Amino acid sequence: MKRRNLSFTGFLLLACALTIACQSKPQTTSMFSSPVHAASRSVANDYTKPYLTDGKMNQFLASMKEEHNPFEAIFKPGGQMRNSADLASQMERFNTFAHKYGFQDYQDYTAVWGGILAAQMQMWAAAMVKESADGFQKMIDSAQADLKKPNLSPEVRKMDEDQIANMQKAIADMNKSSSKSTLNGADMEMVEKYKDQIEQAQKKYKAGM
Repeated sequence: MKRRNLSFTGFLLLACALTIACQSKPQTTSMFSSPVHAASRSVANDYTKPYLTDGKMNQFLASMKEEHNPFEAIFKPGGQMRNSADLASQMERFNTFAHKYGFQDYQDYTAVWGGILAAQMQMWAAAMVKESADGFQKMIDSAQADLKKPNLSPEVRKMDEDQIANMQKAIADMNKSSSKSTLNGADMEMVEKYKDQIEQAQKKYKAGM
């Protein structure tokens, strides 16, 4: 995957804005005061724990077929959401839309979207690591071939040896970093399972990217 279909940075900004909106909204509804709901939000935001299911994925994909998805204002380039006040004013609309597709509320809905984006980001990063590692390996192979040449000067030999050592370290560091998954394996497998359907559904969000 060469690029993300949606902005992961944008999702992080959304999460922050939603948190601010929730904190600034009067605590008059059980939506924000219920310990059970607070616990569910905690699980939804913890990418180390499985959250995505076939049911949630199919509900989400169905919602993406809507001609007018209110969440486009957040996720689609050129959307109209600008600050937490805008989000707070739209919460009832977001919840209504989420309920229509079987989600508990907008947080349940955006948690699924967030899990999908986290998986896509991870797949994109893995592809980039592989591409870079392949390039470094070619440099290692070239330097190793150079070392086999007769009458190689000490200076060039040192350069080749340093290049091999540096590239091998770079590959090891990248592999070590990429192995630190931010998303649990179960959710990653779920997104991979629906990868083609997700990418097809996300096409309408590419405009302006």
